[in-house]
Amino acid sequence: MERRFILLGALAAAVVWAAVAGTIAFDRWPRAAAAIAAERDRGIRGCATRYFEADGRERCKVLFETQYVMERNMAIFTRLLLVLGPLVATGVWAYVGRDRSRGKS
Repeated sequence: MERRFILLGALAAAVVWAAVAGTIAFDRWPRAAAAIAAERDRGIRGCATRYFEADGRERCKVLFETQYVMERNMAIFTRLLLVLGPLVATGVWAYVGRDRSRGKS
């Protein structure tokens, strides 16, 4: 019985954490996305001065586009992990620590 109250308290704290962290992540995402896109755009503009051949410029653009996708995905994953991590951990704790003797006759 005591374990149930502790688990419910942890679940309530995880829900509050998810709500607050989700609000903060949602609020700050446009600035982070703009910074990542600006870095890509700066890099792509620099490709013309770094490489004189068309093939070199195209490879440079592909490189910066790949870097942009990777940085954007990392930023999204980090925010999701921060928001949903405590909820998932509480769920795993509830699943692993469940009472297995109930189903036995």
